[in-house]
Amino acid sequence: MTRSPESPRPPRSPARAGRAARHALRSASLCALALASATCAPPVQGGSVVVSSGAVERLGMLCRWGRGGAEQGDLCPRDGSAAQPARVRRITGPADALSGPLAAGRPGDYVLENDAIAVVVDQLGPGAGLAESGGNLVDAADARARRDELGQIVTRLGAPPRQVIYRDITTGGGEDGAAWIEARGEVRGRDLAGGALSVTTRYTLRPGDRAVMITTSLQNDGDRPVEALDLGDVVHWGAAGHVAPGMAPGLRGEIEAPYLAGVGTGVAYALAPVDGATVRARSGEGFSDVTFARQAALPPGGRAAYQRILAVAPRGDSLALETELFFLGGGAPGGVALELVDGRGAPLPPLAGKVTLTPIAEDGAAPPAAALDLWLRTGDGAPLAAEAPPGLYLVGFEGSGRRALGSARIRIRAGEMAPARLTLSGAGRLYLGVREGGASAPAAAPDPLGPLAPAKISLFDAATGKALSPPRLALMGELDVSLPPGRVRVVASHGPEYALAEAMVDVADGGTSRLDLTLERVVDTSGYIACDLRQHTARSADAGVSSALRLLWSAAEGVECAVASEHNLASDLQPDVAALRLETRLRMLPGVELTSGRSGAGLGSLGVFPLGSEAAAPREGALRWVDETASEILREVRALPGERVVQVSRQHGGGSPLHGSGAPQVAPDQGPSLLAQIVGDGADAVEVWTGRDAAARDRALEELWALLRASHPVTPTATSDSHGLHGAESGYPRTYVAVADDDPGRLDAADLVAGLRRRRDVVITNGPFVTMRLGDTRQGGVASARRGSRGGPLSLSIRVERAPWVDARELQVLVGGVASGAPIPLEGARTTPAGALLDEIAIPVVLGAGGGRRPPRPDAGAARGDRGPGQSAHGAISVAEDTFVVAIVRGRRPLQPVLAGDPGEILPFAMTAPLWIDADGDGRSLGRATGP
Repeated sequence: MTRSPESPRPPRSPARAGRAARHALRSASLCALALASATCAPPVQGGSVVVSSGAVERLGMLCRWGRGGAEQGDLCPRDGSAAQPARVRRITGPADALSGPLAAGRPGDYVLENDAIAVVVDQLGPGAGLAESGGNLVDAADARARRDELGQIVTRLGAPPRQVIYRDITTGGGEDGAAWIEARGEVRGRDLAGGALSVTTRYTLRPGDRAVMITTSLQNDGDRPVEALDLGDVVHWGAAGHVAPGMAPGLRGEIEAPYLAGVGTGVAYALAPVDGATVRARSGEGFSDVTFARQAALPPGGRAAYQRILAVAPRGDSLALETELFFLGGGAPGGVALELVDGRGAPLPPLAGKVTLTPIAEDGAAPPAAALDLWLRTGDGAPLAAEAPPGLYLVGFEGSGRRALGSARIRIRAGEMAPARLTLSGAGRLYLGVREGGASAPAAAPDPLGPLAPAKISLFDAATGKALSPPRLALMGELDVSLPPGRVRVVASHGPEYALAEAMVDVADGGTSRLDLTLERVVDTSGYIACDLRQHTARSADAGVSSALRLLWSAAEGVECAVASEHNLASDLQPDVAALRLETRLRMLPGVELTSGRSGAGLGSLGVFPLGSEAAAPREGALRWVDETASEILREVRALPGERVVQVSRQHGGGSPLHGSGAPQVAPDQGPSLLAQIVGDGADAVEVWTGRDAAARDRALEELWALLRASHPVTPTATSDSHGLHGAESGYPRTYVAVADDDPGRLDAADLVAGLRRRRDVVITNGPFVTMRLGDTRQGGVASARRGSRGGPLSLSIRVERAPWVDARELQVLVGGVASGAPIPLEGARTTPAGALLDEIAIPVVLGAGGGRRPPRPDAGAARGDRGPGQSAHGAISVAEDTFVVAIVRGRRPLQPVLAGDPGEILPFAMTAPLWIDADGDGRSLGRATGP
C-alpha cells in the first residue's frame, strides 16, 4: 500500500483492503446499501442497474470488443491475455495525467487505473471548479484513449447541499488486484443543525473493470441527531451531454431514473446506484444534483453509507453506455457489423455519422422500457461495428450528407455478430460564401493569416423545416458542407444587429451547389458595445466548450466584449483572441466567478473583472473564496490595486446547487435584504437576466425595483451564463454598455468599468435595442423634473430599433417599478436607411401631486407638433417624488430561426437601465447623484 505524505494516519493491511473491495462490489447483489430498503432484483437490460457479483470475474472470461476497433465480424480479440491488476499512482508530469480540454489532473493528484479505464482524484487543498477541497473525482477516461470529457463529481450531503472538506487521503490495493483511493474529511459543524459529520469516500477499481465503485460512509460525531440528510453527489458533466433513460437529452428540472448518463464525443459515463433502485436528480445546464438516499437521520454516533458506480464507456455514444451497464448487470452482449452501400449496391467506405438501433417488440410484447435511445457514433476510418445487448432491432444511418433509404432488421444474440446492410442516399455539396455588407468582395484565395469573420449558418430542409444539423460556423467567409439531395433553406446570421441573409438552394446528388450571401448590419448601436459578462469554457468543471470554440461562437453571435468567468478560477482569454485573429471583433476581459458556501442564501456568485496579475495566478492568486462571505470577498476585491466591476449573479433554475452550497436558509422574502446588503457593501451590478430563464428574470426584476426604491443604485445586467453552444448561445441575452469608443479592437477597459460602475448607461436584450432619455439625460443618469416645470414638460424620448427578424410588439414604461398606463403598441413605424424597423415614442413628464400617466394636453410638449418623423406622443407621466423610470420592450414571435428551443424561452425582450428623476431639485434621486 502506498501512503500519502499528507496524512500520518496508520495504514490498513492489504488483506483487509482487498476484503473490503470485494465486499463493496459483491454486497451490491445482496442489496446491502446502507439506508436503502429496496429488495433484490435480477439483472435487466434497460432500466434499473444491478451490479452482479460475478461481473468483474467474467471480464476475463467473456470476449469483449468494447472499442469497436476490431475487424468487422470478429467479436473476440485473438489474444486472451488476463487483466492486469489495478493500480494507483501520483501524477508527476503531463505524461501521467489524462488529456482533453476538461482534464483537471495536475502534479500531485492521484490516478486510479486498470487496463480499461483511468480516473483522477484531486489532491488535498483547494478543489477544482465548484469543489471547496480536493478528494473528489475530477477526470475519467478510457485507459487507451486517455481523453477526459467529464467535469467533476463532488460528494454532496444534505438539502441544501453541503460539501465534504477532505483532510486526508490514503491509497492501497488488495489481493484480488483491486486498487483504491480513500479520502477522509468532515462537514463543518456550523453547517449542521445539531451535529458534526465525519465522512470517508473510497474509490475502488478492480482489474479489467470499466466501472469504479464509489462508497461514502458517514458518522455523526456530534452530541445531537442530524435530521433529514440527503445523500448524493453533484455531477458537473463537462463536455458530456447529460441524458437519462426515457428522457430527451439535455435534462432539466426534477427527474427520477435508474441512472444518469453523460455522452461526450469520444467517451461516455453513467452514474448509477448498485442496488437496482432509482435515483432522484435535479438537473440543469451542465449539472445534475443526484440523490441516492433521502431524509436519512443519524443519532449521535450513528453511521450510514451509500454506494454508486461510475461506468466509463469506450466510445461517445449511447450504445456503448447501454452495453456497459448490461454487461455490469451480468449480461453477455453480442455485436452488430454494418455494411453501407450506394444505390447501385457498391460498397461505401466507413462514413462519419450516427447508426441508430431501435428495439422491436417481439410476440406482441412491448420493447424494453426506460432505456436510452440507442445509437452508435461512427468515424471516417473506423469499422462500422460494435457490441450491443441482445435483442431484435431496426438499424438506420444518417451522416456525411447521406441517410439510409430504409432500415435493416437484425437479431443480436449473445456472443455473436449480426450483419446489417444499409443502402444510403447519394450526397451533394454546398459551397457557401458569406461576407458583410460594405466589406470588399472575397478574394479568390482567402488569406489564411487574415482576420477571421465568423458567421452562424443554419441549414433546414425546405420541405419540412427540420434542421439538417446543428448550426455551423463560417470562419473566413466560407463553408463547404455535404448535404442530402433536395432543397435546402440556408440562413446566415451575425447577432441581433444584423438582418438575416437567407436563400433556398437545390442540392443535387453528386453535384456541388454554390451560394453567396451578404450580411447587412442594420441596427444602429453607436456608442454602445455588446457584452456578455458571464460565460464559461472547459476551464469550468460544468462546461464542455473549448476556449477556441467559445471565442469563435461569441464572435459569430455578434458579441463584441465578454468576460472570462470560470468558477473560482482566474482566467484571461485575450491571448486566445489574438491567436484566433479576432482582435478587431472581440475583446475578452480577464475575470473570475467566485462562489463560496457562505455567500448567502440563493445568491449564486460574485463576478469580478477585469483582473490584473491575479489572472496569471489562479487559485493561489490574490482572490480567496473558500468559506468567505460575499462581504469578505468584496472587501478583498476593493483592496486590490486598480478598479474593477463586481457583479452579483443570482442562483437560477439552471444553476449548479454548489452555487451557495451550505449557505444558511432564509425565508424567500429575506433574499432582497441579503441582496441589498451585498450591494450596500460595494457590488456594482446585479445580474437580473440569466440565459433563457424568463420566469427567473421577471422575479429578479421585482427584486431590482425593491433595491432601487430602497435607495440602492445598481446597474442591471444580462448574461448568457453559457456553458454550452447550442441552446445556450453566447450573447443571448447580452448587455450593451455605453462607452466612448465602441470598436472592440480599441475598447478602453477602464471606460467600460466606468460605464458599469458610474454611468450605468446600459441596455439588456436578446434582440430589440431600446434607449431612453429625458431632456438631455440618458438612461443611467439623473434628470431634474423641475427644469421642465419652468419651460413646459420634459419629453421622455424612447427609441426602439430592431432587425426585421426580431419582433417587438409593445413598450411598457415603469415608474418606480410600477407600470405607468397600458402597454404602448409598437408597429415599426418607419424603416431606417440601413433597413432596421424603428419606433420613436415621446411621453411628457410633469411634476404633479400623484404618479402615473395622464392623457396628453393638445399643447403639451412633444404633442405640439415638434416631434420628429415617426414619433408618437402618449399620456404624460406625473412625478410627485424622486423616482426612476425604466422602458421594457417585448415581442411575441420567437427569435427563430437564429435560436431554437422552447418558444416561450426565446421571445424578444429588452430593457433600459433606470433613469432616475429628481423631483425635489436637490440634485439626488434615491441615492443616485446627478453628474457634474
